Amino acid sequence: MTAPGRPGGVPSNGTQRAVMYAGPGRVAVGEAPMPALETRAAPGVLPRRCDHGVIVQALATCVCGSDQHTLHGPGAVEGMVLGHELTGVVVETGRDVERVRVGDVCSVPFNVACGRCANCRAGLTGHCLTANPARPGATYGMGEGFGGWAGLQARYALVPYADFNLYVFPDPDHARERLLDVAMIGDILPTGYHAARSAGVGPGSTVYVAGAGPVGLASAVACRMLGAAAVVVGDFNRERLEHVRSVGFAAADLADGDLAGTVAETVGVPHVDVGIDCVGMSDAAVANAGADGSTPAAGAFNDIVAIVRHGGAVSVPGVYPAGAPGTRPRLGVWLGGVWSKAITVTSGATPVRRYQDELATAVLRGDVGIADAVGATPVPLEQGADAYERSGAGAGRKFVLIP
Repeated sequence: MTAPGRPGGVPSNGTQRAVMYAGPGRVAVGEAPMPALETRAAPGVLPRRCDHGVIVQALATCVCGSDQHTLHGPGAVEGMVLGHELTGVVVETGRDVERVRVGDVCSVPFNVACGRCANCRAGLTGHCLTANPARPGATYGMGEGFGGWAGLQARYALVPYADFNLYVFPDPDHARERLLDVAMIGDILPTGYHAARSAGVGPGSTVYVAGAGPVGLASAVACRMLGAAAVVVGDFNRERLEHVRSVGFAAADLADGDLAGTVAETVGVPHVDVGIDCVGMSDAAVANAGADGSTPAAGAFNDIVAIVRHGGAVSVPGVYPAGAPGTRPRLGVWLGGVWSKAITVTSGATPVRRYQDELATAVLRGDVGIADAVGATPVPLEQGADAYERSGAGAGRKFVLIP
């Protein structure tokens, strides 16, 4: 089924306003191609036909820490539309789409997944075998190495495999009313939830979360949802730590150099059951570290290994670079600590679609104030470059771009 037209009569061969990569570390808002069910080659985009796809008009599209990695990564090309978090309204559907309809308000998972391959059938949608011709796993707005799908920080976007990928809100009016909350279920809330569940967080657990950015806060919220008895969030940024305390979590100022002492004050003992690394390490950090021949230290991960009890668990939603084919970045990860303490480690891209049904219900029907917890801050799409700059500078906010 195809819609007779898009709102405002926007043609599929025109242009639209979008947030784009403008060179290493730089972002600009400008004109980008309108999406279509048959995509043409464009910066960071591969040509393909998507009769299984839909066109979504954006209601909200967010800036993520992973977008900052893209700005400094090797796969970005100038003019590439950025972003992988989107909540919007379906305005056009391909001929093979059966479940999703024009007018549906939907959340788009950041994973592009076919829903048919062995990994998708196993729930590993972050490692779809067909959505990326280069390797398993695809994501919007990160270039050809991640599948060549256009980013979502634009007025309109293509979502392939729509019947599988899209979460359709059963009450569109309620979703619109809680837009800042539901905008979080395309990435960071499922990411935090997956991190907590993978590490076995449950009633009575004690948890240390490294990083008080939006993903760290979402992880803390997820731990609370799962019944954790105590959650400590650590960071160097004083503004972020003040926000951590304001939303009800214990804060560890890492500049004090006594993480174990802070944990002991909150938990009663100087260790926790679970550690969650929401910091990771960018390609730029690896490239700039160890210029004297030394091995860069994965500080957040190693601090977590030190603070987790013997037999505990560590989850790593933070991104660590895999390196170019044939290379292995020297990350300085303390595997000896992992081995000697019998720590279980889980990591990898979150299979967002696996969790959206339950998390949407929790957000809309329960008492999960995720937007307040992560400091969701709406700004116009035209101010996208400023939002990137503020986010990269460590602002304690989750910027939500409103076209």
